[in-house]
Amino acid sequence: MTEDQTMRGVVRTLLLLRSLNENNGARVSELAEKTAIPRPSLYRILETLCRLGYVRRVGEGERYELTVQVRTLSDGFKDEAWIREAALPVMEALQRDIVWPTDVATFYDGAMWLRETTRRHSPLTIDAATVGLRLPMLKSATGKAYLAYCGDAEREAILQNLRRSRLPGDARARDSRYVKELLATTRRNGYGEQYREIFPKTAAIAVPIMREKRVVGCLNISFIASALKPRDAAARYLDALTASAAAIQRKL
Repeated sequence: MTEDQTMRGVVRTLLLLRSLNENNGARVSELAEKTAIPRPSLYRILETLCRLGYVRRVGEGERYELTVQVRTLSDGFKDEAWIREAALPVMEALQRDIVWPTDVATFYDGAMWLRETTRRHSPLTIDAATVGLRLPMLKSATGKAYLAYCGDAEREAILQNLRRSRLPGDARARDSRYVKELLATTRRNGYGEQYREIFPKTAAIAVPIMREKRVVGCLNISFIASALKPRDAAARYLDALTASAAAIQRKL
């Protein structure tokens, strides 16, 4: 294979991944039309990506979709910049307004991870949460919000991994009825919630932060469980929380 042929293969692979990112679950005919890649080459690239675990064939016909494995391709990209520059000023302003601590968490490797918090500034902080804390998807407010608002293919991939997990916090992923009701409730309420599920004395509500129809993280308010239940916190603070998430989105 010549250098030009190798380069053409790389370009086509990236073009195909970009096309699937924009239209996940597309048919081969749609991908061929959008990328202008000849079908024989398209099939070879798709077969290779399936074998490597980045793409899978789904449903009837020739439909292909990205798997969550594709996110490992961007692990070297650090998102501290948008959290620091776009999210933190908004989080601090929200915390000054409502006093309760605010957080941003992002998804990685089957869980949400606390990336930034204003706990150091809030006189109402009573838990031990620090940056780097792992938050189970089905127990945390941020995890529930992420699952409810991420794309269908990403959600199913996450849930499949959770079903295979042996961690106690992931066990309920195998209860399809519970998961279905949880997602429906979260979407109906407009926020994810947890009540004494992470720390025994605290509760939280969270909303997604979107960028181009993709959830890039979740904005969270944490509060003392004996003082407020999630529905009470939502009645008081949900408007401010969603407005803050929208402010971060505009900066992105």
